[in-house]
Amino acid sequence: MKYSSSFTSEGWFKKEIEYILNELHKGHSREEIRNKIIEDNIFMLKSEFTIRKRFQTVFRRADTIYPNLYKYYINGTNSDQKALLLYSFLKCYLYAYENFFEFITYKYQDKNGILRISDMNFYMEEKEQQSKQIANWNIATRKKINSTLLLFYRESGMIELEKDIYIISPLYVSHTLKKYAEDQDVLLKTLITLNVGN
Repeated sequence: MKYSSSFTSEGWFKKEIEYILNELHKGHSREEIRNKIIEDNIFMLKSEFTIRKRFQTVFRRADTIYPNLYKYYINGTNSDQKALLLYSFLKCYLYAYENFFEFITYKYQDKNGILRISDMNFYMEEKEQQSKQIANWNIATRKKINSTLLLFYRESGMIELEKDIYIISPLYVSHTLKKYAEDQDVLLKTLITLNVGN
């Protein structure tokens, strides 16, 4: 993975991801699914260009869930699905992945689970010392990146706004998904425990 600011156009995309997961499970190829989405305008977008762009984004995320995590998503609780949607996002974007591992888990473990928006800016300033690509992101892009990250953390239930701060908490999932994560997947396990290396 390389650093990219392209996830500023990302959304939760639950229905779109579910559609692709189910089509993959039926045995359809990537090309078949894409053609059907374009022909029937499944995503209800205005132009073929935007449909193709959305498809690329959504398929990439669905591909992190299918096939290994498909049954946990389809048969899982609402909380399981939220955890896996956040997981799919983090698996696709290096900056988001590192933000979770290096920043959110640290805030939870060492800073009483308190997150301020200004903390997101400080984290990005630290990262720009490590990467010229990040250093070249403009102010509008930086704001959008932080708001996209906060959106995903909020939608998944990992953070909750209280007055002017966010409270971080681990994701609560079913026993079956938790067991899979403990045995098979470090990222998923960390999402559930917010403990790195345990």
